[in-house]
Amino acid sequence: MRRKSSAYRRKTNIDAKSISGLQRILNVYWVIHNFVRIHFTTKEVPAVKLGILDTGISPEKLFTIQIV
Repeated sequence: MRRKSSAYRRKTNIDAKSISGLQRILNVYWVIHNFVRIHFTTKEVPAVKLGILDTGISPEKLFTIQIV
């Protein structure tokens, strides 16, 4: 994870100057890893493999979800 996010590699990024900024980056990475990206060994999205979702979430659908 540290290699994928520049905010964790150096403290010069604006997101890395506070704990809340770092947590926000970690939350985005967690959602993409568990609900969007297909795992290389199981060839499925981890949430689908665990039975949480029927299908993975596309990036387009992820950005159009409205939380009430």
